[in-house]
Amino acid sequence: MQLSVYIITLNEEARIETTIKQAKKVTDEIIVVDSGSKDKTVEIAQKLGAKVIHHDWETYCKQKSFAEKQCSNDWVLMLDADEVLSEELVKELKAWKKTTPEFNAYKLKICNMFPNDKKPRRFTHSFNVVRLYNRQFAHMPEDLMNKDRIKVDNNQKIGQFKNVIHHFCILSLEQATAKYNIHSSELVKTLAKNKRKISKLRIFTEFPRQFLHYYFGKRYCLLGTEGYIQALVLANFRFLKIAKYYEFVQKEKSKKSN
Repeated sequence: MQLSVYIITLNEEARIETTIKQAKKVTDEIIVVDSGSKDKTVEIAQKLGAKVIHHDWETYCKQKSFAEKQCSNDWVLMLDADEVLSEELVKELKAWKKTTPEFNAYKLKICNMFPNDKKPRRFTHSFNVVRLYNRQFAHMPEDLMNKDRIKVDNNQKIGQFKNVIHHFCILSLEQATAKYNIHSSELVKTLAKNKRKISKLRIFTEFPRQFLHYYFGKRYCLLGTEGYIQALVLANFRFLKIAKYYEFVQKEKSKKSN
């Protein structure tokens, strides 16, 4: 069975090498869609044998939908540049490729990792989503929702892999702050498209509410100092989304009144 991996990138020289090296162990084609990196991302990806295609940035979903369409195989695996296949998952995928798939879409568990972690911490946050699928039965939607979630045909049952992807979402506070600043701006487009109404009260409650959600609800309180810092960063990201949308709405009202 032939399998393609697709990845979107922008200035990912610090992480893309490990991601591609692990992916190469199980895939027959790696597609990297870059939106204008100024560092060595493109050079590293090309040296590792990936097919690199430039595509100007639109939204997360549109970028990934474009990348999906560049794959030459029906079976595809979607990875982010900060996601690394664990050795256990590599073995599981190799074995799976030798079989006739029971399902046309599979969920993979993605575990958050801190810098220098070799394996997921005991209480680390994780999420379980479809990442491996046959394009005849599932696809990456081309929309503005920015949820980058695969849409599976309604009549399809979904399988589950046992082993995990390691998610190195934070390299440093500077990198994380820049990343979430961009992402919060993208999410404002979603709110604007849907003409969402958001109470002004959320400007005052969003940060503390989201901090409690991550620190206690998502168990970051069990991850020590790093967990505390990450809960603060994530709460600030959620606050920025609401604050930026409030700013957007006020600007639109001002335009109409002039």
